[in-house]
This record gives sequence, structure tokens and C-alpha cells, in this order.
Amino acid sequence: MKGFALLNLLRLLPALALLTVWQVASNQWPNLDFTTGSPVGIAREFRVLIGTESFLRDVGITLAETVLGFLTGTIVGTALGLFLWGMRTTYAVLRPYLLALGALPIVALGPMMIFWFGTGMLSKVVLGFLATVVTAVTQSYMGAREADSDLLRMVQAFGGTRRQAFWKIVVPSAALWVVAGIRINVSMALLAAFVGEFIASRMGLGHLIIIAEGLYNVNQIWVGVGGILFIAFLLHLSTLPLETWASKLKPTNN
Repeated sequence: MKGFALLNLLRLLPALALLTVWQVASNQWPNLDFTTGSPVGIAREFRVLIGTESFLRDVGITLAETVLGFLTGTIVGTALGLFLWGMRTTYAVLRPYLLALGALPIVALGPMMIFWFGTGMLSKVVLGFLATVVTAVTQSYMGAREADSDLLRMVQAFGGTRRQAFWKIVVPSAALWVVAGIRINVSMALLAAFVGEFIASRMGLGHLIIIAEGLYNVNQIWVGVGGILFIAFLLHLSTLPLETWASKLKPTNN
């Protein structure tokens, strides 16, 4: 326990040193404060914004867009990848399209999605879906393909059906792969939501940052960036129990 506390303290030291140097430099050179902001200025700006409904609304909107895009892309992609288990030819036909969509920068699709679905939440959710579905399909399919062949033959030898083999062997085997994909998709969904807000939006942290940029308010930009980091940290923590759960599911032939 003491070792864990010491480790956390050591992790804080570089951040504290950076903030101290940053604040001292901002005090010494006022022009630097204008171009890069300062820790004290960021704290002051945060204190002002946290008392407004608009800031909490922006955080909630970006969080909702991220979660909805992540859930739709991950659920649909995982279901499709598992469905393709045992359908190698079908996956081989779809693979070039999946690779093309996965290689396409989500920024390139942003203007089109906003043109089709408007500047509201829907366009950001669709972007999140497109940013996450390919990873979910690939991870779940590869996890399903890695199912222990000995266990599958054992199920068949004891008269088990294909459906039983799927639910008892394939799905648990794919769980760890799916969780690994979830870690990636959390970041991709958040990126998609931010990109959509940055291109065109009426609410959200991306909108907050755009407004702050127009006002040359660097401290407010940092507050928006901090809000995005908070969402990323929150979503990352939510995936940790899934890893523990998935590791318990993996079947063994012992």
C-alpha cells in the first residue's frame, strides 16, 4: 500500500514541476501568458466556467456523443464480427472494404456527415460509429478465429451443436479481443465527437474551444482540453472491470 502511494506521488512530481515552471515563466514574461496561458489563469477560468450551466452542458454533450457513438459502433461491429465466425469467404470479401473504411481519416468524413445529418448530436454519433465499427468487427472476428480448436472438436465429439460451440467456446474466447478493441474505440469515439464539434456544432467542448480560439482566450482553450482529458480518463476507468470480467470467461481445456 505504501509502495502504491509512493508511486502515485512520483507520478505527480513531473506534473507539479511542469506547472511550477510554466507559472513562473508566465509571471516573468507577460507575452507568454497571452500565448500559452498559465496554470493560475486556467484555474481562474475554470472557476468561472464551472459556475455556468453552459460548461456542464458542453461536457455532458461531448460525453453523450462519445458514449453513443462508442456503444453503437462497438455493439454492431462486435455482433457482425462474431456472426462472421466460420464464414471465411464472406469475411475475405468484406475485408478490403473494412480496411478502406478503417484507413480513412475520420476528419475527411466529418464535413459530409454534418452535411447529411446536421450540426446536432446525430452527426457526431454517426462519426463515432464509423470510427469504431471497423475495429470492433476486426477484433471480434480475430478473437473468434482464435478459439481453441481442441475445445471445439471436444464439443462436437460429445454431440454439441454449432450454436453451443459458439456460445460456450467462441464468444468467451473472443472476449479479451473485444475488450482490447474497446480500449481503442473509446479514444476513437471521443476523437470523432471532438472532430465533429470542431467542424460545426452548437454545443460541446469542441464548440467551447472554437469560441475561445476566436476570443484569443488561451486559458479557456486549456479548460476545454482538460474537459476532454477528464472524459477520456473516465471512459478508460469504465473499461477496467471489463478486462477482469473477460479474463474469467476464456475457456480452457483443463
